[in-house]
Amino acid sequence: MGHWALLPGWVSATLWLALAALPAALAANSSGRWWGIVNVASSTNLLTDSKSLQLVLEPSLQLLSRKQRRLIRQNPGILHSVSGGLQSAVRECKWQFRNRRWNCPTATGPHLFGKIVNRGCRETAFIFAITSAGVTHSVARSCSEGSIESCTCDYRRRGPGGPDWHWGGCSDNIDFGRLFGREFVDSGEKGRDLRFLMNLHNNEAGRTTVFSEMRQECKCHGMSGSCTVRTCWMRLPTLRAVGDVLRDRFDGASRVLYGNRGSNRASRAELLRLEPEDPAHKPPSPHDLVYFEKSPNFCTYSGRLGTAGTAGRACNSSSPALDGCELLCCGRGHRTRTQRVTERCNCTFHWCCHVSCRNCTHTRVLHECL
Repeated sequence: MGHWALLPGWVSATLWLALAALPAALAANSSGRWWGIVNVASSTNLLTDSKSLQLVLEPSLQLLSRKQRRLIRQNPGILHSVSGGLQSAVRECKWQFRNRRWNCPTATGPHLFGKIVNRGCRETAFIFAITSAGVTHSVARSCSEGSIESCTCDYRRRGPGGPDWHWGGCSDNIDFGRLFGREFVDSGEKGRDLRFLMNLHNNEAGRTTVFSEMRQECKCHGMSGSCTVRTCWMRLPTLRAVGDVLRDRFDGASRVLYGNRGSNRASRAELLRLEPEDPAHKPPSPHDLVYFEKSPNFCTYSGRLGTAGTAGRACNSSSPALDGCELLCCGRGHRTRTQRVTERCNCTFHWCCHVSCRNCTHTRVLHECL
């Protein structure tokens, strides 16, 4: 109660109502509900006490479970890290699928990724994996940057690491990031069905990918720039590197079913077994993405499925790949139009300190799906 006691009575009461005693209907869990906090990092509804503990009066926090709100209160500074990691995950999702029929569309409000997450398809698998990875990545990095009060750099690696190098520096705290991510993200999953198992598996696949892609970085020490001794630490991969790996796993995702062949009355131990739908395939590894339902074709608009279709999307008329007009436009054809574009060009730097540029106009050919 230490931090709460520092606040005026009306503020404490308001925070208590906002963070601890929400109506049951609002506090209820559902898959991916926590994604609604994506814009908390830019929220102006902030109160700060004398120890810089961020206390947020933000309507989207009503989307969190009681456990998720408790984790935020116990780790001052972590809310913005979670929200920032989610924002990065959304950008990465859009980048990875920018040239595909499904291009990771998002919407404002609590249903960030739309109705597609109601299906057990590959796209849903990627969404859960990349958002879980985004939280783990952001929290681990924030720890080493000192943005979260309850964690620091990972200092457990100390002493000699090899004949000419030793551990030192500030390693990104991937263990804290994975642990918090598992506690926070997975707590939003409730149920005893195949969708529950799928989401938990893909959440863990995202976190595992961040961990497995970590790399050792070193700094040389010695006379005249020689590398007599090196100090090394563990550094997180870029989220782009994580997204690249997960997109490849998306393409090779495993279609699965219950280990008990779909019985809804199996014990919890039985439910925790996923088997490939094709008995000839290997069981999915912790790194693999899994799904159990065929994806829509995403070619046409469907309000029921929540697909926008590809009409009006830009395509590449000379590409035989997924971004090509034949595949992206689903065989409907495309229209071609020209556009005159004026851009700065032939820029010259003048000492000091001025840059002068010319305006160059050229014609750009655009192809759009019908």
